[in-house]
Amino acid sequence: MESGGIRNTKQTSITKMMTTAQNTYEIRDFLDQYEGLHFCRLEKNGLDYRRLSIDTRALQPGDLYIAIKGENHDGHTFAPQALDKDASAVVVEQTWYEKDDVILALTGKPVIVVQDSLDFLQRLGAWHRKKFNFPVVGLTGSNGKTTTREMIAAILATKFRVFRSEGNKNNHVGLPLMLLRMTEQDEIAVLELGTNHPGEIGHLSNLAQPTSAVITNIGKGHIGFFGSLNDVYLEKTALFDAMAAGTTLFQNMEDVYLRKYASPKRKSVTIGFSDRYDIWGRIDSFDELGRAEFLLNGEISIQLNIPGRHNFMNALIAAAVGLHYGVSETAIREVLESFQPASQRMEVFDKNGILLINDAYNANPNSMAAAVDYLAGLQRNGGKRILVLGDMLELGEFAEAEHRQLGRYITEKAIDVVFLYGPESRYVQKAIKEDGSDRVDVFWYKSHEKIAAHLGKILAETDVVLFKGSRGMRMEKVLDLLF
Repeated sequence: MESGGIRNTKQTSITKMMTTAQNTYEIRDFLDQYEGLHFCRLEKNGLDYRRLSIDTRALQPGDLYIAIKGENHDGHTFAPQALDKDASAVVVEQTWYEKDDVILALTGKPVIVVQDSLDFLQRLGAWHRKKFNFPVVGLTGSNGKTTTREMIAAILATKFRVFRSEGNKNNHVGLPLMLLRMTEQDEIAVLELGTNHPGEIGHLSNLAQPTSAVITNIGKGHIGFFGSLNDVYLEKTALFDAMAAGTTLFQNMEDVYLRKYASPKRKSVTIGFSDRYDIWGRIDSFDELGRAEFLLNGEISIQLNIPGRHNFMNALIAAAVGLHYGVSETAIREVLESFQPASQRMEVFDKNGILLINDAYNANPNSMAAAVDYLAGLQRNGGKRILVLGDMLELGEFAEAEHRQLGRYITEKAIDVVFLYGPESRYVQKAIKEDGSDRVDVFWYKSHEKIAAHLGKILAETDVVLFKGSRGMRMEKVLDLLF
């Protein structure tokens, strides 16, 4: 059965033209109210919109294929292939569909033609989200988003069935895909929102419609796309701005930008290092791996299982969210004391007496400084402290200045050897050498292989090596080449 033509206000509803399906997740229920629809031809009833794919390599028979335009490819190219793999239908844009050869190739095939396929995906995700009234925690920030998300989810899982974002699916494509995975079995959701351009957090917030919100911190990540830290602050706090009156904001009062945010129409849970805040913590000590032991609300001692001073604040924020939703302090302690970091985020392991820290998932000026501080603070009985660093990307006009600043920062710390990779890292090398210090040995190489070869020759028992760089630099390759 088929519906055709350009949709207008007089068009008979799709659900009336076809047999109304009993499935709550029937695609026609969404199409009936979607203003971006131009043309629709479906072969059968009961098409479940949750079964969808934007990648033909992962598409299963019966899936709905949505053709998305990406930076490096256009999903429309693969629409015929999706149909050959028995997609239930393909969602394509009108400007592509109206080409003569395309119309001919898709004649009689199940197709949904829309004005903008990305808008279709996003609105479908938001429409699905509205079916559920359980709490949704929205989370963003410059550093620590994923670690904090995982901590929050683990804490909440002691009391609820938790849905959470997976991997790096936190952008304009990934978030709606996550929203579409929500089910009636979920009792609470934790959704990560990411941005690298102005306006994205506000848009994603409107899609996710969180009932409480977390911003980890304001830092220099992606600053090349924003221009200043204040602009980053405005972008991140768009999450707070999007919250409805009466909803809850978790506010990091130790962040010089976030502490000034005020919203009298919303509830604010303040978090910091002083008992004047709603939720507070105090570091008592660090163990030999740099893992903090801290006191939560002056009552319960928690020994973190993840290293780094910065993860203390991540844990404190996660604890605040857990307490807000009724998780006990005892349960929070048990989770945090057993919490394992996500892949390539402060993963610490020993190899032949050499301590290796894989923090290579991503980097920006703030997280680089935190990594340097962590390494410099470790006690290793005379072993060398070695940094293996790649470029910090997406800094724009600030790239040279921030890499030079990193070099100067390294010379101020107890770092012995630095290996560098990437064109921007040349500025780190120059800054270290210009400082006049001969205490830090610094080497720049054109490949991961050359770094691994040199590093392999100098490593000795009790040394500690930290690997870090922006995702595009893939600094974990050096680690893989070593062992």
